[in-house]
Amino acid sequence: MNEPIVFIDLGVGGMTCDDCVVHVTRALEAVPGVENATVDLATRSAVVTANPGVAAEALAAAVHATGQYNAFERRRRPASDA
Repeated sequence: MNEPIVFIDLGVGGMTCDDCVVHVTRALEAVPGVENATVDLATRSAVVTANPGVAAEALAAAVHATGQYNAFERRRRPASDA
């Protein structure tokens, strides 16, 4: 049986270009338990598709490790709410 999936909405600060989006996307997708990340430069946000056990702190740390970026969880919702 597959684990449930959640959508984690993040605010991401510090992005200024498309290269930033690529770096943040790769960092988020490298976090264990993350299936996909969609990062939006215009809204300074990301939506991460992950298993429920993925901690907001792990996502924030991954984003912060890419350079000047910061991230914080705004909302977490079950994929069944989509």
